[in-house]
Amino acid sequence: MYFVNPISFASKVLNRLEIKAGRSRLISRPVEVTVEPTLMCNSDCLMCNRNFHRKGDKNVSGFLTWETLNKVKPFFRTAERVVFSGFGEPLLHPEFLDMARMIKKEGPHVLFFTNALRLTEDIAKGLVDSGLDIVYVSMGGGTKETYKKIRGVNGFDDVVRNIEALTRYKRLKKKNRPVVYFNVVAMAGVLDELEEIVSLADRIGVEAVDMPNLVVHGDSVKEESLWLCPERATAAFDRASILADRLHVGFRSPRITERRLDCRHFFTSFYVAWDGQVLSCPMERYIIGNVKDSSLSEIWNGSGIIGLREEYYAKGLGSTCAKCPCWDNHPKTFFDSWPNSREYAQKVPPCL
Repeated sequence: MYFVNPISFASKVLNRLEIKAGRSRLISRPVEVTVEPTLMCNSDCLMCNRNFHRKGDKNVSGFLTWETLNKVKPFFRTAERVVFSGFGEPLLHPEFLDMARMIKKEGPHVLFFTNALRLTEDIAKGLVDSGLDIVYVSMGGGTKETYKKIRGVNGFDDVVRNIEALTRYKRLKKKNRPVVYFNVVAMAGVLDELEEIVSLADRIGVEAVDMPNLVVHGDSVKEESLWLCPERATAAFDRASILADRLHVGFRSPRITERRLDCRHFFTSFYVAWDGQVLSCPMERYIIGNVKDSSLSEIWNGSGIIGLREEYYAKGLGSTCAKCPCWDNHPKTFFDSWPNSREYAQKVPPCL
């Protein structure tokens, strides 16, 4: 079992025991806490839900405040990991690095997702010096042309240069953190460049390539789904895996066979949006409170989330979280998934 520190480890063990016992009111604290710095973004990815169900988010401005962050702080010490990013680009937050340092000082494993366009040399040095653990860089292909098509901006060279600077500083300081991963959405348009992406990762100090499956939010990206070309996708994955093994780069391709998994976000996770809203999980199906109005404990064991936990035990994920690609790995789910938008989220009572 993964170990970060004694406090978070004890809470995680208790959390697992409580789930096994069928408890809906939990003594344990969240294993994972997500805090969103902002909804703003400086990319315009063709598959992003901002171009479909979340068009209004393109005009949203606003940043996580210290007041809101400090309200979440009591959960950092008992968390195994904190994801300091959400639906927007975290490095747009003017105080991202100072906030990240504060979170890390509380002891959890800290990671975030970024497009790396704003990963300046100063920020890179700050990430290394503060001991942050993982940086997932959203990458849109192995060439400038494909990157621009998928990410919507001319940022390929900037991203490569920024990661190289981070790698140089890590070597200078003789540190191996933060570990850098590529996060490449699995799309038909990148299949022919997977080996180039793996080679690029090896060249600039990226340790692994992760490929989440594409969720089709609109007809304009339907043809990009690998569920429509599984044989071609599998062949491309095999070629990339062979190269990755030779270069000692991790490579994790998505599953494109039908399978149902389990998901325990209701029991293990706490997701705080930039404005203080607390969501049931990154899929944003339920709004379970707001840290500006209720305490963490009131929300974590509020009647709303308790009701969701009880429904999970009684009826399963098919009732609480239908059409969610996080657990239902089926083509119908990826072509007609939950909108993943706060505009569609159901509000549940936060307190008893």
